Amino acid sequence: MTNIPQYRWKRRIAQFATLIVIALIPATGLLRIDLATASFSILGHQIWWSNFILVSGLALIFATAPVLTYMTIGTVWCGWACPQNLLSEWANNLTHKLLGKRASVEVGGEGLIVAETKNKWVNWAILGAAFLAASLVLALIPFLFFYSPTEVWEILTLSNTEKLSPFIIYLFSVFLIFIDIAVMRYFVCDYACFYRMGQRMFGTQDALHVTYDATRSSDCTKCNYCATVCITNIQPTAITPHDICINCGECVDACDRLHQKTNTPGLLNFELSSKSAKTTWYQKIAGVLLQTNRLVVMLFLAGIAMMAWGLATQPKELPKIPLAVQQKARDVARICSAQCVQQQASCKSRSMEGCYRAAACRCECSLQQDPTNAASNEWKQCVARNLQHAETERARITQLPGSKPMLEIKQ
Repeated sequence: MTNIPQYRWKRRIAQFATLIVIALIPATGLLRIDLATASFSILGHQIWWSNFILVSGLALIFATAPVLTYMTIGTVWCGWACPQNLLSEWANNLTHKLLGKRASVEVGGEGLIVAETKNKWVNWAILGAAFLAASLVLALIPFLFFYSPTEVWEILTLSNTEKLSPFIIYLFSVFLIFIDIAVMRYFVCDYACFYRMGQRMFGTQDALHVTYDATRSSDCTKCNYCATVCITNIQPTAITPHDICINCGECVDACDRLHQKTNTPGLLNFELSSKSAKTTWYQKIAGVLLQTNRLVVMLFLAGIAMMAWGLATQPKELPKIPLAVQQKARDVARICSAQCVQQQASCKSRSMEGCYRAAACRCECSLQQDPTNAASNEWKQCVARNLQHAETERARITQLPGSKPMLEIKQ
C-alpha cells in the first residue's frame, strides 16, 4: 500500500476531462444551438425543434438518465465529473493555502473564518484575482454553444458594435460565476442543484455507496480522521442513502493511509450492492439493473427509440447561408433603410408614387452596396420597373382635376 491516494488523482483526471469535453463539444462544432433557426446543429446537421418525435425522445432521455444513475452508480457524477464540485474543491484548497487551513468564506459555512497571520490584503488580492481569472475563462463555455469561436472573439474584442448585447451578457455571466466560486460553492449543490434533489428522492442502498465495516469498529475508537477529510462534512461511518455523500473516495483513502501503519485494510470501501459480499461484481451489477424501476428503463429506451426515429425521418436541410453573407445582407439593409428614409416617409403618407420610388431606392442602394451579389440583375430590373410605375402614377395624378403635382423626390 502506498502513500498516494488511490482515488484522488483518478478523480481529478475524470473531473478535468469532463470539463474539457464540455468545452470542446461546442468549440469544435459537435453541438451548437441556433436560436435564429430554432434548431440544433449536430456535426453540421440541422435538427429542427419542430421535429416533435426527436425532441420528445431527447426530453425522455434527459428526464430518465439521471434517475438511472441514482439507482446504479449513485452520486459518482457529483464526485467524479461535476464541474461545480471541481471548482468548489479548487476554491476551498486555494482559500486554505492563502487564508489558513481552517479558513471559510462560504455562505453556508460558520461565517467568515480567516487565520490572523494570513489576513493580509495581498492574500485577498491573489485569491480574488484567481477567482476572477477562472470566471473570465469559464463564462466563455456557455457562449460557445450559441456562437462560433470567431464570433466569441468578436464579442470579447468588441470589434463588431452589434455584439454589444452579448458582451454585456458575458460580463453578467462572469459576475455570477465569480460569486459562485467565491462564496457559494457547495451551497449551490446542497440547495439549488436539481440533480442532488433527485438523488435524495430516488437514491437507494443498492446503488454504489461507501460502506463501513462495523465488525471492526474498535479499530477506529476516538478516530475521526475520515470525517475530517470529508468534502461534504458528513460522518462516513454512518452514511445513509439520503446523505449528501458524493462518492469521492477521500474518506476511503484517508482510512487506508491510517491503517497502512499496521498493515491492515481500512474500514471504509465502495460497495455496489447491500447484498451478500460473496456475489461477484458482475452479479451485483446485474442485480442492480434488474431491481431498477422497470418503468424508468422503459421510458429511457423509448426515448432512445424516438430520437433514432426522429433522426431517420428528419426533413431535408434547408440551404445554408454562410454567416458572412447573412452579416453583409444585414449591413446593406441597415444602410439602405437610412438612405431611403425620405422615400419611405412619402410611401407612409399613402402615396403610391412614393412607394414605387422607395422600392426603387432600396434596390438601387442594394446594387451600389453589393454589386457582385447574385441578385444584382433582379435589383436592376427592380429599379427600372418601379421608376416606370412611379412616373405612370405621377402622370395619372397630374391629369386628375384639381390635383397638385408631387414634389420631386431626390433619388
